[in-house]
Amino acid sequence: MKKKAVALALAVCLLGTMGLTGCGSKPYSNYDLSEYVKVGQYKGLEMEAIKVSVSDEEVDAQVETNVENTKTTEKKKEGKVAKKDKVNIDYEGKINGKTFDGGSAEGYDLTIGSGSFIDGFEDGLIGKKVGSTQELKLKFPDDYQEEDVAGKDVVFTVKINYISEDVIPEYNDAWVAKNSDVKTVSDYEKLIKDQLLEDKEEEAKNTKISELWSEVTENSEVLKYPEEEVNTYIEEIENQYQTMADSYGLELKDLWEQYGIESEEDYDAQNKEAAQAYVKEQMILYSIAEQEDLSYSKDEEEELRDAIDKAGYTEETFKQNYGQDIDSYVEAALTFQKVGEFLFDNAKTVEKKTDKSKDKEESKESTEKTDTEKTNSKDDGSDDATSNDEAGGADA
Repeated sequence: MKKKAVALALAVCLLGTMGLTGCGSKPYSNYDLSEYVKVGQYKGLEMEAIKVSVSDEEVDAQVETNVENTKTTEKKKEGKVAKKDKVNIDYEGKINGKTFDGGSAEGYDLTIGSGSFIDGFEDGLIGKKVGSTQELKLKFPDDYQEEDVAGKDVVFTVKINYISEDVIPEYNDAWVAKNSDVKTVSDYEKLIKDQLLEDKEEEAKNTKISELWSEVTENSEVLKYPEEEVNTYIEEIENQYQTMADSYGLELKDLWEQYGIESEEDYDAQNKEAAQAYVKEQMILYSIAEQEDLSYSKDEEEELRDAIDKAGYTEETFKQNYGQDIDSYVEAALTFQKVGEFLFDNAKTVEKKTDKSKDKEESKESTEKTDTEKTNSKDDGSDDATSNDEAGGADA
């Protein structure tokens, strides 16, 4: 089980969101999918009603976060440095009277106590006045990562320019009016509660869609696999393994061993299984979309493409991260969105979902019980009159 999970995890890393990618803008358009997959029930599936709520504590926490996000920073040029202060410094380090690479900087922001510098540097600034210049005589650790300075004495000349202090504004009607479309604290908190509620409902809906999709996938049957599609994904998975191995400076076999893969046969089998799992999902997805005539609009496509562009992806970097081109991703993501919404809209809302696995088990037990009773009935009748007519009966 562990090995299968690893192979599938790697495939997810390669193939992106829900593993639903395509080899072109219109995947499987050249296939009669009814010959390849028998799609299980996808209308009228049971789904428990969505019930979400937002507490006053959650509203208060979100308000606090929002107010803190509008904080400003002031430069204190008086006072003394204390632990946890964020100080701006100029420093110059010398070993045997000479500066060294990486030992000097100007306008560096340092949080005292962060451990960003060698022992003694940050502690040496505590209690010192802003505007003062300090001379810190220290020593690099013997095991310091830069071998050129490891174990050597060093003198740092440090000027404390100022202390950066965060100023969090007061939460009141004035803040609300400046930072939202409402005017009062009470209206703002109602707005926040509505937003949190909407977010929770959307999250719950996505969870329901995921559950419905899993049920459809589980109840669907592959009649045969389109080998070209399966082989395409096997190749992509193998490329992903090789890329990972190269990035870590490992031989492919060494990478297998780290993921618990014992042999090339095991490796091939897992890759094929992962590829088939994704192809199955694709065929189900596009079968439903075709059957129900589901499609997305040009505006929805442009919105998604704009989001990808704003995220800073190019065609090359997107493919590096998701193992697929943008066109394929857009097609699959938006198709899944439409199919998922269809499953959700056509589900039957119930107070408590029927445990079908339990029903199956009870049905199995009932069948076994009936069979046992029939057998016992035959055994009990072995001495009656009808049994004497058989060879070896009482009259023999």
